[in-house]
Amino acid sequence: MPEKRINEDMDTLKFKIPKQTVSDYEQTRVYKKSELMSSKQRSQQTAANRQAAAQQTNRKQSSGNPGQAARPSASGQTTHKRRPQQQKTVPQKNTASEAPKKQVRKNPFGKFLKTIALIAIALFFVYSAMALSYITKISPIEHTGNYINDPATMLYSSDVKNILIIGEDSRDNVTKGLSDSIILLSINKKNHKLQMTSFMRDIYTQIDGYDNDKINAAYVYGGAELLKDTIEDNFKIRIDNCVTVNFTAVAHIVDAVGGVQITLSDEEAAAVNDILYSEVNEIMGDPRDADFLPGGGTFMLNGKQALSYSRIRYVGNADFERTQRQRTVITQLMSRMKKINILTFNSKIKKAASYIGCDMSVTDMYILSLRLPFLLASYSPEQLRVPADGTWNYDETWDGMSIITVDFYANTEYLKQNIYLVDKAGENIAS
Repeated sequence: MPEKRINEDMDTLKFKIPKQTVSDYEQTRVYKKSELMSSKQRSQQTAANRQAAAQQTNRKQSSGNPGQAARPSASGQTTHKRRPQQQKTVPQKNTASEAPKKQVRKNPFGKFLKTIALIAIALFFVYSAMALSYITKISPIEHTGNYINDPATMLYSSDVKNILIIGEDSRDNVTKGLSDSIILLSINKKNHKLQMTSFMRDIYTQIDGYDNDKINAAYVYGGAELLKDTIEDNFKIRIDNCVTVNFTAVAHIVDAVGGVQITLSDEEAAAVNDILYSEVNEIMGDPRDADFLPGGGTFMLNGKQALSYSRIRYVGNADFERTQRQRTVITQLMSRMKKINILTFNSKIKKAASYIGCDMSVTDMYILSLRLPFLLASYSPEQLRVPADGTWNYDETWDGMSIITVDFYANTEYLKQNIYLVDKAGENIAS
């Protein structure tokens, strides 16, 4: 029996192994206590192993394929009972997923709406590109800041936008002439009205820094800004923006819409021919006798003829009728803009843009251009004139200059009632 020695320090048992034939020295193997089992534990482990092996054998026999069970027949021979044949399970197809999909019928109306939407988007981008190409050619009107009025002293409403349109008596972009036409365009979004108010050029008034003079002289002294401030000072009406157009711009704008329909008397037709011959045909680079009218009647006037018509002064009631003709041309121009030929408009308006000035930003002009078709379609144009009837007198200065003296307070009330639709008591008189 091998000698057993206890090593207290290593907590192990050492067994002395007898000499082996393969070597001439003693070999010793070291075991941990945890690796050693008592005899009782070993017997229990052996029994458990045997039981597990028996159970595994029984499971194999029960799950095996014995085929036919042996059974003695009547003749003494052993027969085997045939096991029923198992039916093969055929996997079922997913009929729900593999069934032919039901075709959804497309809605032709929805497709039509989609097409319309795409066309509208395309037209919007085309319109925007064209509008911006015109706007960028317009000359900016600079502000000096020298003529600033107190907004608290003037008529104002957030529903009304006032744009002063100045028709400049000029043949080019260099020479500054008199303001031949002064028209205030008032856009009233609350009452859907477009008011055109003509300020007669011979109104005698105070011009800041230049004493008294005709109102159209303010444009010569200080440009659009001084003219705007002169109107604000005397008529107490706030002006938001200014636009300037000269002779060439007016002719091109009218041609851009295909002309304007005007009814003329024989005297007016003769005056148109005189103005064409004396200046307008030459300005436009045409022969002096081009585009003469045969006489009175209703005509579709081209740009040169409409410009000449709006400059007639010595037929009828002088400047009173001339301002009426100017408003008539603008009214017909608005009407014609609803039926423009986009190709003709595009080429002509580009020529006109370089002869136009404006103090709006590019963004504001673009937004106004988007609103313009809606304004023309749904707003009703109306015409006014300052001075109003019964509020003025003909007069002349010490040097013989013919002037019109006006009652400024009465005309301020006139503008208040007709542009802002408010009476003297401050009540809204809009219908």
